[in-house]
Amino acid sequence: MTGKVKKECSGEVFSGLDFKGKAVTSRQFRDCTFRNCDFTGAAFRFCKFQDCNFESCNLSLVKLGGSLFSGTAFKDSKLVGINWTEASWPGIKLSCPLRFESCLLNDSTFLGLSLGGTRISRCQANGADFREADLSKADLTHTDFSGALFGKTDLTGANLDQARNYAIRISDNRVKDARFSMPEAMALLYCLDIKIV
Repeated sequence: MTGKVKKECSGEVFSGLDFKGKAVTSRQFRDCTFRNCDFTGAAFRFCKFQDCNFESCNLSLVKLGGSLFSGTAFKDSKLVGINWTEASWPGIKLSCPLRFESCLLNDSTFLGLSLGGTRISRCQANGADFREADLSKADLTHTDFSGALFGKTDLTGANLDQARNYAIRISDNRVKDARFSMPEAMALLYCLDIKIV
């Protein structure tokens, strides 16, 4: 990609790229769309993605060293095993830095990140790490959180309608005004160390 793509791209569509295990360094993408691209195990180093869309792409095990994502959306994509803490996060809080819809986010790490207002909808986030993350006002609807970690997570005003398989301890997380739906909301009671008869 480094040889095929200009240093700065705007409004371009990239389709069918195969960059498994390759490095993409110091590139800027604004309003670009990536479709059916394979970046498995690639390294994005000091890249900037602003208002970009990834559709039906495989970004599993991508390294994000110093790369910035702003207003970037992922749809129908695989993003397994990504450590999002390696990316560059601005000092100011973005209104919606990332959006995931119908994606695989298994074993990804969002530890301590400011993701207020983000969208993680209709996804599979098995084993994902959301500890100490800010997910306030996030759209987490219809997502499978089997084995996902929540601890000191800010879920204030988050929408978990139709989300499932989560284990969220009310005493260890901020859940004021968060929305849960039955029957999955019963899992909140199981974390209270009470006996339900």
